[in-house]
Amino acid sequence: MPFNRLNHSILGDIRPRFYLKTQTDVETCLVKIHDKLKEDKTVAGTRSGDLIFLKTPKNVQHYWSPEMTVRVETNEFIDYTRISCLIGPRQTVWVMFTFIYSALSIAILFGGMFGFVQYSQEGQSAWLWIIPFGAILVSSFFLAARYGQRKGRDQMLHLVSFLYHTLSEIGEVERNDR
Repeated sequence: MPFNRLNHSILGDIRPRFYLKTQTDVETCLVKIHDKLKEDKTVAGTRSGDLIFLKTPKNVQHYWSPEMTVRVETNEFIDYTRISCLIGPRQTVWVMFTFIYSALSIAILFGGMFGFVQYSQEGQSAWLWIIPFGAILVSSFFLAARYGQRKGRDQMLHLVSFLYHTLSEIGEVERNDR
């Protein structure tokens, strides 16, 4: 199943999202997924209202293991049940990378500004080296995130397969591009 067929942004690559639709009602879908979670030991998860969080079991999890957030919803403007899925790293990994990117961006911004001011006043500044070193660090962390995404790919596909096959047991499921 191709992800992000219409959205080829960086965020869409790091946290893929896709939508499914079915004619089955919301509660039936939620109950079926929750019941299947109890039967299938290859997928762990929890339910919170109209959300289901799917992840790999603790015994096979590694640092880069993905999680999938599934929202099952309907409203008066559509005549089907919509299943919105968002796949990404665990929240702790996501927050860590966000913090690292933010810290590096702030360091590059203020270090670079200080370096340019110092350079304009004195004609030289060692602070200007923060810009290329920061760019190298940001690129390194981006490549590490891409490596982690590849390492968790099989687990991600297993989560998607679990969801799709579980929903297809109770009714026809098809891709919805929004």
